[in-house]
Amino acid sequence: MKQNRTARSDAWDGGLFPAGTSSVYSQPHLALIREMAEPVRLFAGDYLYQENDPADRLYFVNRGSLKVSKLLEGGLSATLSLHIPGDLFGEPNPFGRAVHQFEAKALEDSEVGIVPQSELDKVIRTNGDFAMEYMGWMALMQRTTQSKLRDLLLHGKSGALCSLLLRLYNMYGTSGTNKDARAIIGKRITNLEMAEMIGSTRESVNRILNELKDLGVISTERGRIVLIDPDYLRNICHCEDCPKEICRM
Repeated sequence: MKQNRTARSDAWDGGLFPAGTSSVYSQPHLALIREMAEPVRLFAGDYLYQENDPADRLYFVNRGSLKVSKLLEGGLSATLSLHIPGDLFGEPNPFGRAVHQFEAKALEDSEVGIVPQSELDKVIRTNGDFAMEYMGWMALMQRTTQSKLRDLLLHGKSGALCSLLLRLYNMYGTSGTNKDARAIIGKRITNLEMAEMIGSTRESVNRILNELKDLGVISTERGRIVLIDPDYLRNICHCEDCPKEICRM
């Protein structure tokens, strides 16, 4: 893990909706998490952790964005989740000897606060309100994972990709200016990156996106995807109107 390198990032950190963590923890407890966290700076491409590293801490994103992924045979990779400012993530360790099953990499220059599990355990044992919010955060992470698995398993590649576009909009969306109220995914995401997020190939993603463009459902503008007809996407992925804290990548 590379750390403590001074860097300045001008990357866009915005999101249409607050990070899921912020909806679970109260402001005093968010401040407590930040107080416990040791800040670490990462350059784009740096690993925060890799497979088999000790899973004895959680991570709070202060700036930038990261992805959690799993290396597959043949050099392929599957992206499990994306994390933006305000997110708390990691693999909670109830046994004391667990290791990471995945890897986390910075997608851009980022700053992450590292929260030792030992310090977190002390607060959980002595602060009942914090413990309840911690349980709520774990339940939120579980529901988010379940919703992604539902889309991948039940609605095919087209449904999974339509759902992904909505999830990315919830994380990185912007409604443009007063004269341009289109739904735009403000972060550039390549077709290969989207393929890794839905367990597909770049060729399949290219084909489905072109079909959606031909139907007038989406368009692209300077490398960013514009959602012209979000209701069409919701219909294809059988959207269940999950809260935006859950409908995210």
